[in-house]
Amino acid sequence: MKKLYCLYALIICIFTAQSEIKMVRSQPPAEQSAINIGYISLTKPIEDFNDIVRSLKKHADDPSIDCIVLHINSPGGYPGDSQVIADFIVWAKQTKPVIAFISNSGTSGAYWIAAACTWIIAPETAHIGSIGVVSELPKKNPNITFTAGRYKRPHYLGKGVIDPEDAQVIQERLDLTFDIFCENISKLRTIPVEVIRGLEAQVFLASQAVELGLIDETGTIQQVFDKTVELVSYRKGSAPELLRVIASPTELFEFAL
Repeated sequence: MKKLYCLYALIICIFTAQSEIKMVRSQPPAEQSAINIGYISLTKPIEDFNDIVRSLKKHADDPSIDCIVLHINSPGGYPGDSQVIADFIVWAKQTKPVIAFISNSGTSGAYWIAAACTWIIAPETAHIGSIGVVSELPKKNPNITFTAGRYKRPHYLGKGVIDPEDAQVIQERLDLTFDIFCENISKLRTIPVEVIRGLEAQVFLASQAVELGLIDETGTIQQVFDKTVELVSYRKGSAPELLRVIASPTELFEFAL
């Protein structure tokens, strides 16, 4: 029986020792330099700002994070949520660089968010832009509209025909939102606002977007890593040997340069 207990104890010791070795090996040797990247993913329509802002704040407040990479693949969404996220990125990049990587689509509100970042990189065929505003009216029974407050809902005069007064109010609201959108992009990307308005909400390939100044360069994730090293300001000749991409408290990835 004692031999059995001794065997169990030996197995536990070996398992513990292996776990400790793995933990030690997961950390770079003391003489190696490393950059820690806080990774955030935005790959769905923008309908709520809370999760992205929470992640931005976490990485911005973490002194061990050297740079934030925001992966964007989104058609956009609500302008209010997009503006909140963009404003928070402006705050975060006062502490550390924020790089946007648009893998496939960074349009409308998603582009607004990207424009707030320190640097924007996208593959040549990614879709960029659509700096505009759209409002889709709900389908209502044209003969029945009850409201408390004249402009609570648009009034229909018939099938597909909206009251001209309501249409004017909606258009004025969209025009004002469009002005705010263009002015923000103009400020964030240092492009004359007349140029932004003149794009008329077109969608461009990333290769075209570079020429227009909407993004900074075309490339893949490797260019993101290269730009990270540059923006974190490592001295020439002392580039880091590791990049750690931290996606969550339980995920740790290391990339050898």
